[in-house]
Amino acid sequence: MSDHLRSSIDRLEAACDELMIKSALKHFTNMHGYERFAYLQTDGFQVKTFNSYPGPWERDYLKSGYSTLDPVVIEARRMREIFEWAADDWPARGSSDLRRFRDEAIDHGIRSGVTIRVEGSYGSAIMLTFSSPEKKASVSGALDSKKALQLLMAIHYQLKAVAAKATLNPKRALSPREMLCLMWSAKGKKVEEIAIITGIKPRTVQHYLDQARHKLGADSVPHLVAIAKDRRLV
Repeated sequence: MSDHLRSSIDRLEAACDELMIKSALKHFTNMHGYERFAYLQTDGFQVKTFNSYPGPWERDYLKSGYSTLDPVVIEARRMREIFEWAADDWPARGSSDLRRFRDEAIDHGIRSGVTIRVEGSYGSAIMLTFSSPEKKASVSGALDSKKALQLLMAIHYQLKAVAAKATLNPKRALSPREMLCLMWSAKGKKVEEIAIITGIKPRTVQHYLDQARHKLGADSVPHLVAIAKDRRLV
């Protein structure tokens, strides 16, 4: 596993909210020469998305039902390996719906990219796209199907985990830093080791752990880890 992928998956696993997930994905996206990412889950006519695309484009995409004519989604239905695409190659002529879709995508900086898709549960499908505003993305690092699949599944399950945590006890939700320190404690790291790994001062690491203990009602760090594991927070 590459260092970039390993680091991104570590950051995803430590994420306790969608903002942290998005931050990890933006970093991975940019490191591979792309500008934006889009996670998409389709279940019949229902579409769920988590992306870094411009807000107006996301709203138009969902409101107009663009997933039914999006060439990337259509191509992904028959592809099982990662594939590249370019909006300029889409056969859009005249004033067709596809032409409008293509032009709007390009206007929002979505012109080329790479996508991978896998089957989800109960007939759903999930896919991950990295896009660029260029006619052909200037890719700085190889992104093979294995890497993309590992990242896609990590995103999929972490989004589900974050959604589940939010419904458990929102008033006692841990902050991003508290969750980060807890994650490393659960891996057996001491305060000094966590400080080196995260770049946070040891005294501050201890403060975050104490705050986490208070929120979860733990008497000690081992007790904190046990409660977190029991609640599937880690």
